[in-house]
Amino acid sequence: MVILLFASIYSGCSTITSYNELSDRHYEYTSGDKRATVDDWHTLISEFENINRSNIEGVSADEVQYAIASCWLWCIKAGDPEALQQAISAFRRLIYTYPDSEHLPQAHYWIARCYTLIGDSARAAYHYQIVTNQYADTDIAAEAQLALGRSYAEHGYDTRAETLYVDIVESAQNKEIINLATEELKTLKTPINHTKQPDETPVEPQPQVKSQPPAPDEPETITPGSLTREFGLTAKTIVIDAGHGGKDPGGGGAGSPIEKPIALSISKKVGAILSAKGYTVLLTRDSDRFIQLKERTAFATKHNADLFLSIHANASSNPKANGIETYYLDVTSTDTDAELLAARENVNSGYSIQELESLLKGLIVESKSEDSRQLAQHVQKELVAATGAADRGVKHARFVVLIGTRVPAILIETGFVTNPTEAQKLNSDTYQQTVATAIVRGVEKFLGDIEQISKDNKNKSRRYFTTTKR
Repeated sequence: MVILLFASIYSGCSTITSYNELSDRHYEYTSGDKRATVDDWHTLISEFENINRSNIEGVSADEVQYAIASCWLWCIKAGDPEALQQAISAFRRLIYTYPDSEHLPQAHYWIARCYTLIGDSARAAYHYQIVTNQYADTDIAAEAQLALGRSYAEHGYDTRAETLYVDIVESAQNKEIINLATEELKTLKTPINHTKQPDETPVEPQPQVKSQPPAPDEPETITPGSLTREFGLTAKTIVIDAGHGGKDPGGGGAGSPIEKPIALSISKKVGAILSAKGYTVLLTRDSDRFIQLKERTAFATKHNADLFLSIHANASSNPKANGIETYYLDVTSTDTDAELLAARENVNSGYSIQELESLLKGLIVESKSEDSRQLAQHVQKELVAATGAADRGVKHARFVVLIGTRVPAILIETGFVTNPTEAQKLNSDTYQQTVATAIVRGVEKFLGDIEQISKDNKNKSRRYFTTTKR
């Protein structure tokens, strides 16, 4: 068990216990030098929270938040019945308040472990996947991969489990994890599967402690349904692109809400729902940062995405303009409005004129234009039905963020931030959840169509070979 030692210097007021003192007490509890009760841990958590509230200069707030989350993990071991949910909430706060913290891989890992204890395989898998996909070069990635493999094996998806175990054996650096994966791989291949269950005793994460305002709660995922999609061999990798960010606010402003936080919030909600359903979900940005359009497409390509969803909110000089529209890529634009919208969205492309010309020449040959159109139709239909918003239709234009994708890709304009009524709705968490749920329904209906076509083609092939063989 790794025991951590905090090492920040405290200089501040006498009414608050110093950070070093709290760190020393934390070490005493975790090392076993001093036995800690649930009340002792609760007191320590309260004192760490006082440190963050006091905004003490020189103390890193994300380290303090990590220390708080760590204490809640130890409360689980001490028998606190509320500690599991409290630990999840504390790690969520770390993730969403301090997106640049070095402790994000550990936070996702421990959230997954907590969900495993609760018995929520879908949410656990989501956070394990984040560690293995986004933090593959960290020490904890192999542990997350092993845990994910165990989940697959536990639910009877031996092929996916075997793939993960083999990858661990071939590429992991930790000999203990390699040995565990090797043994469990052998067990997996025996006629009776007695998959070893993970040791769920909390092991210490690592804190130390810049001050920021309270974090918004992570949007709750929907209750997972069937685990077939989650653990099945047809699981998809979906990249969600939250429009704009950082120095690029998007549309709105001057009396209207700006686009970028709305796009990010809806994107996270879509990601949470898809992940709960078992898809591998990656976000091009999960915080307020600027990313060039070409880098967003490159991200999808790098991670072998099966679908690409770019989520936006519209804007217009006409405050009465309203409704939802969904775009796919083509070299021509549906109408003047589509052309103008594409021009506005393409401002921060990151491409030179020569690069754009080259990309456009190969656009029709390489893009999944027809598949993208069908995906757009499904999503648009579900959005309009769920929200009651005006149906502005499925359109096409030369959106740079969609150029270069070789998978079905769409851009969704979820409403107008410049329309007072729609702006109020778009700022509502409940409405955002409605929008996100509708997008997911559209995605799943599209994927269902694709799978049905694939089955039909296979059946036609079988019939052909049976006939010709006769």
